[in-house]
Formats: sequence, structure tokens, C-alpha cells
Amino acid sequence: MTRILLLSPADLDLPDDVVTADVLDADTQVEHRRVIYPSCPPIGAHDWALADLAILAAGQNAEAEGFQAVCLADFGDYGAGALRSVLAVPVVTAGRTSMLYSLTLAERFSVLATDRDLTRAKKLVHDYGLDGRCEGVDLAGADMGNEASREVLILAGNARQLVKQAGSTVIDPVAVCLKIAESLIGLSLTHSRHAYPEPQVRKADLIKALSA
Repeated sequence: MTRILLLSPADLDLPDDVVTADVLDADTQVEHRRVIYPSCPPIGAHDWALADLAILAAGQNAEAEGFQAVCLADFGDYGAGALRSVLAVPVVTAGRTSMLYSLTLAERFSVLATDRDLTRAKKLVHDYGLDGRCEGVDLAGADMGNEASREVLILAGNARQLVKQAGSTVIDPVAVCLKIAESLIGLSLTHSRHAYPEPQVRKADLIKALSA
């Protein structure tokens, strides 16, 4: 059996069946845990730092608990780098994964986000070096011109609830995140230790206390 830990932000209240069963293999078990951020919603750098700590605290023992991968459902990709440094199993994020995956389907992508994720999504597009491949990061529900002409639409956070239909290809970041994690497990692949070296000293108890 394949076991994946899915961490999602409590303020989004994603349902346990956020990804339908037919997306994943029959022997894949997903345990969904909601994480409460100390400062919510995370709309600025102060909040983002606290979200990083909360996700790190929630996922740092995943490998010891027997999970073979960790998926982060928040489009903000909080805590991903730190988790990769303390875990040997794959840590797959909704934001980066969906953006890169979209480029296997089209030349450029667009992101639809709510107020909660708009600023963070714009920052991540830049940080990941994808400015030239992004048609725009737009507020869901706002007038974004001819939505149907966008090559690929990525629905960040709760934007999926605001978009009723679109003529272009639509990507659900959480579904892609889980499916990629499942594939990495099957291929026996994980992140590079050159990119994410282990900490010199683990401070698991301190991380847990700071995030409380």
C-alpha cells in the first residue's frame, strides 16, 4: 500500500474528498490533516514565515510515521524547503508542481487566485523563474478578459469554487500534486540532498513549540 500525507490549511477547509478516488491508484491511501496557521489568512511575509513553521511542525515526523510522500495542498508552498531538508521521502507542493506540470500541456499558463493567495502566487511565479511562461496571476471572479483564450488555467486555493467553467484546460493543483507524488514513489525518486541538505542538528521539539 502507498501512503501519502496530505497537509492542507485549516482556513480553506478543503473536504477530505478534495481529490476523487478515481484519480489515484486503488492501493494509494491518502491521510488528510488540516494545519492551523498562527496568523491567518497568510497575506504577507510575517504570516508566510509562521505558515512555514506550522507546516514544518505538522510534517516533520511523516517519514517516521510510515508515509512515503508528503503533499502540501496550500498553493503558497509553505514549509516545503524545510520539510525536504528533514525528510528523505518526496515533498510535493501544489504551487510549483502545478505550474511546472502545466508547461507539459501548453507554452504558457495563468493562475486564478483569491485575495488570500494572490500576492503569494505572484511571488512564487517570480521566485521559480517562470515570469516568461505565465500569462498572468488574476483574481478569481474579476474581469480578466477572454478567460477561455488562456492556454492553461491553474486554480489556486479556493478559486476552484469561483470558476464555474472555462474553455481552456483547467488544472486542480491538489490532484496534480497527489498524482505526481504517487508517481515519484513508484519511480523510487525523491529530492536531491545537494539541493536540500540535512540540518546539522534536528530541532523538532523547538519547531513544534514555536508553531504552537
